[in-house]
Amino acid sequence: MSDTNKSTDGGAQRHRIIEALRRRPQTSYDLRRAGCYQCPTRVFELRNLGYEIETRRVVVVDADGFEHCRVALYSLAAEPKGGAA
Repeated sequence: MSDTNKSTDGGAQRHRIIEALRRRPQTSYDLRRAGCYQCPTRVFELRNLGYEIETRRVVVVDADGFEHCRVALYSLAAEPKGGAA
């Protein structure tokens, strides 16, 4: 079994995304910092596994002061009964 903290495996990324969303809503930038570079794909997979994840588009300003419009903000609305990523 791979170390989910550093693995780029899809399952490890799904696990990190769900753990992060359980804490609070996350932008795609937040999730990239957690090592998840295929956020839309992983969120799609999680939805197919029964997770209800809402997407809102927001404006964020990065550390260099650049404004980015329509960045995805993901929120976990519900989890599947008895399932995990």
